[in-house]
Amino acid sequence: MQSFEKYHPIMSVHYTMDWLTTFKIKDVFQLRADQQIAAESGRQFDQKITDTARYVNRSMRLVMSNNALLYGIKDRSTNDFLGSFCIWNFSEKKTVAQIRFETLAAYQGQGIMSEVLKRMIGFAFFELGLKRVYVILPASNDRAAKLLTANFFTQVGDYRHERTLPDGSKVPLVRYELTAEAVADKDDFHF
Repeated sequence: MQSFEKYHPIMSVHYTMDWLTTFKIKDVFQLRADQQIAAESGRQFDQKITDTARYVNRSMRLVMSNNALLYGIKDRSTNDFLGSFCIWNFSEKKTVAQIRFETLAAYQGQGIMSEVLKRMIGFAFFELGLKRVYVILPASNDRAAKLLTANFFTQVGDYRHERTLPDGSKVPLVRYELTAEAVADKDDFHF
């Protein structure tokens, strides 16, 4: 696998995925400070913009050390920051990785992640050489579950973990997986 530093930007038909350092920190903070999005993603929310600045710096250190790929998503027609996409938690042989994706609340339900997901999954399989990717999310996140199943992911096993949402409710987590083989003949996934 090549050095992760070279893998930017990545473009789909309407969006550009690039390092978080290319975006305004206040825009990234808006995403990272959203408690609901943070809970759905399984991360802490940022309370101050300096928390986001530290996160962006850590993200780039992970990229430079070939441990993660963390992208911001930009709409090329408006230059708006829309969300983020992460490929991380690589297996030792770098054949399996976890993905995480987030869209700002104002842009959810607009089909953005459907286009981005196909492009980034194609990149993960056909450029990075991964054999399998997985996503972990709360069972209550119907929007993400529909997106994943529409893109050939399958829910696997009993994941036996839970997450506390901002309203205090505890929800079970589910795991979805996709193999490179499952989309090898799907043209819209090819990189």
